[in-house]
Amino acid sequence: MNIRQATIEDAAAIHALAMAAFGRDQVPLTLIEQQLNFGRVTYLVMEDFSAFLSYRQTLDEVDLSFVAVKPNAQGKGLGQSLLQAMLAQLQDVTVYLEVAENNQVARHLYEKAGFQIYARREKYYHDGQTAIMMEKSL
Repeated sequence: MNIRQATIEDAAAIHALAMAAFGRDQVPLTLIEQQLNFGRVTYLVMEDFSAFLSYRQTLDEVDLSFVAVKPNAQGKGLGQSLLQAMLAQLQDVTVYLEVAENNQVARHLYEKAGFQIYARREKYYHDGQTAIMMEKSL
């Protein structure tokens, strides 16, 4: 499966994938378009749009925003492939992310890649879930 950096022409496909993966409009199309237009956020996509990852780099800090995999493609290592592709592009940075405490699949993905928990935010999400804050230095 080929991974590439997304362009503005990919915005609608990324939005459709986000809707399928998250079940709601968590990543609005206008936001994706703005991020791709201004280059503030990098999107890595699978060529077939079965998965994407987005992150923002500011100097020596990287914030991993989203890892999304279509429901029928989950469990096939696509998220791991995207995460490894992102990490391979980066050097001399610390990558930060947050994940819902009850999202065991995502937490396992990040732990397997060497991310460590550094904080918790109680009742952080709209549904009352706790956020687990993780980091990895490269």
